[in-house]
Amino acid sequence: MKRGLVLGLGLLALTGAALLLGGCEEKDVADFFGAASNVTATTTEIRDLVIEEPLEVFVASSNGAVSIVGRDDVQTVSLTIRRRSRGETLEEARDRVDRIRVRVEQNGPRLDVAYRSGEQDEDVRRFSGVDFDVIVPMQTQVSVDTSNGRIDLFAVAGRQTLDTSNGEISVRSGRGTLDANTSNGRITVVDYVGEVRADTSNGDIRIDRATGFVDAETSNGSIQYSGTPGEGVANRLRTSNGTIDAQVPTDASIAFEIHASSGRITSLLPLVGDTTGEDWSATLNPPAATSLVLRTSNGSIWVDSTP
Repeated sequence: MKRGLVLGLGLLALTGAALLLGGCEEKDVADFFGAASNVTATTTEIRDLVIEEPLEVFVASSNGAVSIVGRDDVQTVSLTIRRRSRGETLEEARDRVDRIRVRVEQNGPRLDVAYRSGEQDEDVRRFSGVDFDVIVPMQTQVSVDTSNGRIDLFAVAGRQTLDTSNGEISVRSGRGTLDANTSNGRITVVDYVGEVRADTSNGDIRIDRATGFVDAETSNGSIQYSGTPGEGVANRLRTSNGTIDAQVPTDASIAFEIHASSGRITSLLPLVGDTTGEDWSATLNPPAATSLVLRTSNGSIWVDSTP
């Protein structure tokens, strides 16, 4: 077949496709290319709740974010519920939003707030999600469990248990005991006093200006730490595939156990002990008051003083 004939047939095919699409409505064109034609509807509800102290708050959601802020000038709880759902039409999306079930239950000092996908109609479960914003007294115990959404915690003092998947966790200006767990997400902890346990996969961990026990572990992510490890306990920073950057005060007394099987170990601190090879066992300002284990399989480790 000659080149001119091939080009002519190609132009005819393109012209036919253009005429076919030109006769379609907008929705049909979107479906032709496999693009989503859904629209979203949202509603916002605000509740002010009087709760006995000391307060315990439990929040559960799916496909949604949770934000909790502590304030020392409030004695009540302010709860904002943002429902959202999708549909082929705005009317369908609004109908699904109206059918989203959220439970808010008070029992003495305990407040339970929950959007659970298993309690929803099938179409609501498939296309919907709920975000929660909560303002609480600073001294509050917090437990959050969500999926496909981030968790933000600010200025809360007490025990904090935070769990999500496919989402980030951010904790700032907190005190108490923190357990933060996610998968496929980053964990950030800044200005924290107390115990910190952080665990993620496929995500970095950053712990900055922390005072107290620390145990952080990730796979496929780096770890950045600055702070004063808790005394009399085994503090740990571990990753499988990533670097570790640890900064501690120069006047701290710490026994380091450092292992990097496929990377370099570098320290700018005056460590005393074995500082050669891939396994170090050395102490800053002996005798040690605490210990810090730094371990990575595929990455380098850097040890320095806090700014």
